[in-house]
Amino acid sequence: MAYIGLPYYGYCPITVTTNDDGTETESMGTGKITRAVISYAGENDSDSSELWAGDRREQRDSGSPSAKLTIDRSFLSLEDEAELGGHHYDASTKTLERKETDTPAIVRVAALGKLKTPERKQVYRLIGYYRASFDPVSDTLNTATKSVSYGTTKLNGAAECNCDGNFEKKQEFDDYAKALAGLKAFLNIKE
Repeated sequence: MAYIGLPYYGYCPITVTTNDDGTETESMGTGKITRAVISYAGENDSDSSELWAGDRREQRDSGSPSAKLTIDRSFLSLEDEAELGGHHYDASTKTLERKETDTPAIVRVAALGKLKTPERKQVYRLIGYYRASFDPVSDTLNTATKSVSYGTTKLNGAAECNCDGNFEKKQEFDDYAKALAGLKAFLNIKE
């Protein structure tokens, strides 16, 4: 399949509560979607290990899944940056302040890609991670030159399993409206 577009990406804040017995409970906030996404990549990994005995592999444990996430955006508002990074944002002055004690937000993150199948049929694929967090955003400013160059904002982070053991969701849709509804449902966007 060939990916031919990336119309939407979004996230939903999650509050994780640790119960008295050590288990976790998650509550989802209201999600947001945006069209300002250039690329969305999850490099899946796991902490696999093997036990060898008698010159052969006896056991293999694939470990808990994880992923390194990279999302390249053409624009990231200070409000969204503050929410993802756990920073303070003052809407009245449009000011983001980052402090030593800031803790990145835990979010559910997903994107909706357009694909062409080998049969030349267009389909939509939702790729989402149930629990993720992102590093603080790095800023790069450049002087003007003779030619135009475009700057982007990269979000780097990691994904892990949520409290129910869910890690990643992939779902394919033949219909755009159903695909967008699936993305909104995954990100807890109610209309």
